[in-house]
Amino acid sequence: MPVQKKHTTRTSSKGKKKPLSRTTHTARKRKTKKPKVVLSAGKVYLLSGIIIAVCAVSLLFSILATPSDDTAFEKKGAQKTESLAKSPVESKEKAEKKTIPQVSPIQQPISQKTEDAQKKTVAPSSEKKTALQSAQPLQQAQAKKSQSAEAARTKERQQRQAQTQKSEVNSAPLQKPDPSKALAAAKPDKPEISPTEHKTEKSQPKSPFTIPSAKNGATLVFVIDDAGLHPEYVRRYTALPFPLAIAVLPHLSCSKECAQVVRAGYKELMLHQPMQAHAYPNGKTPDPGKGAILPDMSTAQVAETIKQNLDQIGPDVKGFNNHEGSLITENAIKMGAALEVAAERGIYFLDSRTTSHSAVPQAALERDMRYIARFAPFLDNKIDRESMLQELYRGLEVANKNGYAVIIGHVDKSVHILPQLLADIYPYLVQAGYTFATPSSLR
Repeated sequence: MPVQKKHTTRTSSKGKKKPLSRTTHTARKRKTKKPKVVLSAGKVYLLSGIIIAVCAVSLLFSILATPSDDTAFEKKGAQKTESLAKSPVESKEKAEKKTIPQVSPIQQPISQKTEDAQKKTVAPSSEKKTALQSAQPLQQAQAKKSQSAEAARTKERQQRQAQTQKSEVNSAPLQKPDPSKALAAAKPDKPEISPTEHKTEKSQPKSPFTIPSAKNGATLVFVIDDAGLHPEYVRRYTALPFPLAIAVLPHLSCSKECAQVVRAGYKELMLHQPMQAHAYPNGKTPDPGKGAILPDMSTAQVAETIKQNLDQIGPDVKGFNNHEGSLITENAIKMGAALEVAAERGIYFLDSRTTSHSAVPQAALERDMRYIARFAPFLDNKIDRESMLQELYRGLEVANKNGYAVIIGHVDKSVHILPQLLADIYPYLVQAGYTFATPSSLR
């Protein structure tokens, strides 16, 4: 059977029923459909509670905030608006923000809470962003005004704090003065003396000697002759606390031992070369001893004698001087031979000047050599302390005049007086400015 299509009818405006098409019937059904999304009552209550809570928190912070906090809140709002609008004014306002003084530590937590509350708020919709962008110029002007107002308030706050501090200082109770501080303030200023300086002052009492102050860099060169018989006597001179030279006679019973004592005592070792002297006033010819230079010797014999004596004394001999020898030192030829040995061995010759007619200057000039000479008096021509002290004062005069003085004494002749005298006067000579050296340092 053929299927018959069903047709619905519709009533026309004249009251007649007309059949309806299928499409018109479907459209009516769509219009009469109910919406599928339906909000439940629980969701509505929850959303309302959140909105009320946000409003309550905002109201609470607006009540608790101080005028300075309101200003900071407005400032944050202005910055938020500018960040949303992405305006080029942002960099300029950040630079201006750096110049604004920071708020006090008491206000920092409140402003921090306000900032946290702003972070928690819901971001504005696109319509609100558009409204904020249109209101941007007005808010920028308000932000500048708030910045200037904040700077003024900060300045006033600092002035109040300064006044408060002054009033606290003025109202502080007076303390009783410390008697010890008062005495210390009343004492005149004196340079502080260290313990070492204090000990030095105590260890340098008033000098018992009449010592002139040193001039021209005065240097004292002490030479002790005639060593070779008593090593224990030599030790008394090597124990002195300043540099000096000790001249040892060759071929004596203890010549080598005395030379070793000099080396062990770190003093300068010399050969005390014997030479023939003029006859005494009574006509007797003095005996210079073994290894002496005699008038009938040739220059070769003079040179060989000096070399043998140097080897007999041993190593580390720095120079030599004449023992007696007034007759030989007046002979320029023989003294020339002696100076040539000194040049060959690389040592010095010291003219003890036992005669005022010494030929050593002429012999040295002929060979273009330097030599050392004694111009100060002998210390121990007289064996007593006062005489030796007076000769020492004359030696100081020579040192102040010439810049140095070679001062000669003798080991055995004055051993019971001279070492102690030199030990006693040494610290006062240093205090007066004199220096001490050996003959080798004068070359």
